[in-house]
Amino acid sequence: MAAENPDTTAVKVESSTENGNTTSENNAPHGNEQSHTQNPGNRRGGGRFAFGNRRPNFNNMKTENNEFFGRKRMNRGGNHGGGGGPRDQGPLGNRNPDDRLNEKVAQLSGPTFDLQPIDTSERRFSGRSRLYIGNIAAEVTEEELNDLFKQFGETNELFVNKEKNFGFIRLDFHASAEKAKRELDGTMLKGRSLKIRFAPNGSTVKVKNLIPFVSNELLQYAFGVFGEIERSSVIVDDRGKSTGEGIIEYARKGSAALAIRKCTESCYFLTASLRPVIVEPYEIVDDTDGYPDKSIPKKNAEYMKEREVGPRFANVNGFEHEYGTRWKQLHELYSQKEQALKKELDMEKEKLEAQMEYARYEHETELLREQLRARELDRDRQKREWEIKERQADEARQRNEEQMRRQQEEMQARMMHQEEELRRRHQENSLFMQAHQLDNMLDQQEQNYEQPEQHGIFNSNIQNDMGDSGNMPMDPKTFMNTFDRNRRFEGREMGRGPHGGGGNSGGRGRWTNDNRGGNRDDFPNKRRRY
Repeated sequence: MAAENPDTTAVKVESSTENGNTTSENNAPHGNEQSHTQNPGNRRGGGRFAFGNRRPNFNNMKTENNEFFGRKRMNRGGNHGGGGGPRDQGPLGNRNPDDRLNEKVAQLSGPTFDLQPIDTSERRFSGRSRLYIGNIAAEVTEEELNDLFKQFGETNELFVNKEKNFGFIRLDFHASAEKAKRELDGTMLKGRSLKIRFAPNGSTVKVKNLIPFVSNELLQYAFGVFGEIERSSVIVDDRGKSTGEGIIEYARKGSAALAIRKCTESCYFLTASLRPVIVEPYEIVDDTDGYPDKSIPKKNAEYMKEREVGPRFANVNGFEHEYGTRWKQLHELYSQKEQALKKELDMEKEKLEAQMEYARYEHETELLREQLRARELDRDRQKREWEIKERQADEARQRNEEQMRRQQEEMQARMMHQEEELRRRHQENSLFMQAHQLDNMLDQQEQNYEQPEQHGIFNSNIQNDMGDSGNMPMDPKTFMNTFDRNRRFEGREMGRGPHGGGGNSGGRGRWTNDNRGGNRDDFPNKRRRY
């Protein structure tokens, strides 16, 4: 009986030692677990120079991050560990895992119509192929256990706790683990009967409150942000319809703990529905073997008392029938209350669905109102801008019209000025022509005075032309041809006249008549000056 009890306690202790022991077993060949144990300051604190002169082992840091969420957080820093750790170093250290997780979730918020199909092939050394070994003799070594299980397939992550006489081992596939469990359970090793069973998988979670449109692919797609997933499936009934629950098996315990923590602290939605998922730990029950008779402690007094009577039907009026009926009534009452509670839960779900739809409608309506108000404000702003632009355009048009009017007035003024100038020039030309004609007449008169010798001929010609009456005017052409034109300016160009005097010194000018010096009745000569 003493040999039976350590096995049951070992099963209870397994869940608390699984994570740390498995990690130490994985990192034992590299010497990482020993370095963390000897120098705990480098593990959580130390600031920027926490690792001293050595380069930090990023594999260890990754393992710590995965295990960090599965156990109680220790105090950071301390008297010897420094302030903060690599997670709180700012730009030089790693960012907060929650920030990285939020970034990953933000990338999944798009449509999920076409998802990649899940690879259903079994992974090697998964959590489903991990076995618990109980009732191990103290003399058994790890090499012997490893050789014992190698005949069923490849082994990995062997861990033995010699103080409590139990261990764990991981095989390559689930079928290999089942075969090893079936053949090695109850075998004798160093005088003890081995107890082989599947190890509790602490990295499995159960997801509830799923809508009927959540599939295996969507479940893995949504919960893959928390860590590597080995298997994900939605539980269905006998007709193949979703029951609203699902199972997710993570590769590490820390990923499962992170999923539970984040989905408990906040609401995580998988679809457009406002039904958040409920995540809780899930223990896979190995019901293939059940509870065999060899597992019962037969030396117990209660065992002897209960087993001394075999199966039977109670008499209707007997003592056994009365209390058996009361037990059945108690279970029936429990079933009725359970059914009533389920009905009440369904009614509350329907009520919450209706409220949710109404709230969604109100929310969308309020959003539309906000958009309408924003559009109205934008319309008013555009209207003001258009009015300002229209007013500016009118002002610019008025300025252009005023400028064009001034230009037209200036052009008309210039045209009038040009017309007046032309009119003045025309008048001056007319006056010039009149003066020129008058000058010609005066020249003719001067020529007549300068040629006295021809006076008689002139008078005789006049008399002949006039006839007896003396009233006939003389033809100007005849008059102009009676004197010699070549001698018209003779003596005047040389500055001499009949009275002498030369050039500019003694003459009165080219337009004066020296013979008329004393005649004050003659008009002065007029000539245009250029």
